[in-house]
Amino acid sequence: MEYFSGSKKLLLFILEDWKLLLFLTVLFGLYFYYTSTFDFFEKKGIPFKKPVIFLGNLGPRLRGTQSFHEFQLEAYKNFKGNRYGGLFEGRRPLLTIMDPELIKAITIRDFDHFTDRITLNAKEPKFWSRSLLNLKGAEWKGVRSTLTPVFSSSRLRNMLPLIKLCSTQMVDFLKQYDKKDVEMKKTIGHFTLEVIGACAFGIKCDALSDENAHFFNVAEKFDYMPLHKRLMLFFILIFVPQLIKILNFSFLNLTSAKELVRILKAAKAERKKSGIKKNDFLQILIDFSEKERSESEKTKSDIHLDDDTVDAQLLLFLIAGYETSSTLLSFAVHVLATKPELQTKLRAHVKEMTEGKELDYDCLAQLHYLEGFLLETLRMFPPLARVDRVCTKQYTIPGTSIKLNPGNVIAIPLYGIHMDPEYYPDPQEFKPERFMNEDKKDRASHLYLAFGAGPRNCIGLRFAMLSAKLAMVELIKNFKFSTCEKTVDPIQFDKRSLLLKAQGGLWVRIEKL
Repeated sequence: MEYFSGSKKLLLFILEDWKLLLFLTVLFGLYFYYTSTFDFFEKKGIPFKKPVIFLGNLGPRLRGTQSFHEFQLEAYKNFKGNRYGGLFEGRRPLLTIMDPELIKAITIRDFDHFTDRITLNAKEPKFWSRSLLNLKGAEWKGVRSTLTPVFSSSRLRNMLPLIKLCSTQMVDFLKQYDKKDVEMKKTIGHFTLEVIGACAFGIKCDALSDENAHFFNVAEKFDYMPLHKRLMLFFILIFVPQLIKILNFSFLNLTSAKELVRILKAAKAERKKSGIKKNDFLQILIDFSEKERSESEKTKSDIHLDDDTVDAQLLLFLIAGYETSSTLLSFAVHVLATKPELQTKLRAHVKEMTEGKELDYDCLAQLHYLEGFLLETLRMFPPLARVDRVCTKQYTIPGTSIKLNPGNVIAIPLYGIHMDPEYYPDPQEFKPERFMNEDKKDRASHLYLAFGAGPRNCIGLRFAMLSAKLAMVELIKNFKFSTCEKTVDPIQFDKRSLLLKAQGGLWVRIEKL
């Protein structure tokens, strides 16, 4: 009798307080789900930073109190002395690699276990999902091997006249700012966009003749995202990443990207219609695509460069080239302005090496101090703070019994490595000599990661350095840069951006020589 009485009370409690019970059940379920991965590193015996439910270790980033570069540097210092350490992005474990030999293994020697990068996995338009940045596995390998000859020395030599013309236009463009204070990131972006437009699309962007040029205004907004969308994207990535596929979110400004693709398609159609051949990437990709299609019909092999894939590579080239090159050059100019003794030394070097000579491919290759200056700029101010890889087949970390499974994410904190005094003595000091002569030879190549490392490094690095060298030669020969009231030194990094940006911009004073 007492048994039935107790059951009746329990039933009444459930009926009367079902809302409370449901709430507690949901709360327990959420807690279990969002903490179920928090023992990932503990089980494997890997040192890790204690996570917070929902946020993992991303609290400083989400609160906007720490830039992404500072976040990576702090993580690196936290795990220094270990071969690796564990962080959490929300509930996702992120294995942070510290050991140089392990970095070499993952990016180069055992690359076949780590061929992919982190992607949103959204059903993005093909003009982005088909880019090298997002392709995976065999598809990435096929497109990458097909595109590699595009950046050969002979083809870069053929493009040099296009870059030289843009450099001359850049000098004329900057003369209007004589004895004025200028924000260099946006200003130098006019040059990098003109170069990309000429070399990738084969079109004149008017970025150096009209500050309000349509192409420039569209391109510079490629990563613009309203605050509400940015907050929503962060929320989804942290709490319910599965929704990415359903809601089809993108880090791109799709309105801007679609307009750029429209311009690209128009240029491509005009090129095919006119039959005119040019020395640019668009022409090379059109030729490669037609050749591959012809061979595919004969051998029944796969086609890697279909129209969507060609469009995707050109859009990636535009976006990546515009952003990274403008970052490199603007930070380089900031260094010139804040370190006048280096500016004097670099100007003397450039004049000595180019006086009375044609500024051709071979001449640029001899500018070793200038190259060291640019590489040192990228060491201290890399556009990206981290290199990531996704494990694609089971891997045992060398020298341990720790196994990584497909889907596990690896992070290499490149900014931490670049600022490590063990590899770069006095890392806060700007020293171009680090990348010259014996200093360069004595340091392992995989400890300099501005362009990544291994087979999945930046495919356009040679083009980027060529155009940056040419631009710097014209800048240093024609202008003097100095600090102004708005110059901030040392630079404060923007705490909201994923890519490297200076808080408040990079302001200098320009004077014609």
